[in-house]
Amino acid sequence: MQSLCILIVGAGKLGRESAQRLINAGHRVTLIEKDPHTAEDAREIFGEQVIQGDGCDPKVLERAGVARTQAVIALTGDDEDNLIVAELARRVFSVTHVLARVNRPDNEWLFTAKRGVDVAFSPASVVTDLIKREIDRKATGL
Repeated sequence: MQSLCILIVGAGKLGRESAQRLINAGHRVTLIEKDPHTAEDAREIFGEQVIQGDGCDPKVLERAGVARTQAVIALTGDDEDNLIVAELARRVFSVTHVLARVNRPDNEWLFTAKRGVDVAFSPASVVTDLIKREIDRKATGL
């Protein structure tokens, strides 16, 4: 498997866990975090791979090396920020793969290729779908 340069915007629990798994898989990961305290916590784990700043700011994305990345993953807790990050990554920086977290499932319709998002995912929807599949599997005896 080819090693990719990946930029994750949002270094909360999901961002840190995703970063660690991607690093363990051999990828190079940089994280951007707006909150200074969260950024410092992430820096204790990932060192200089953490940039403190607003991922919605093109200058911060540039400082984090977005021009060298093959994928941007927007994992903030704010849907609007995730959409802005996705659009900047695709339209301004021509990033080839853009993934975005959808925090409120009723916003899923906004996260489209037209807005720069290749893959949108809602943790709530993913978990709910998994639970439904398991319940259906148990109910049918499969």
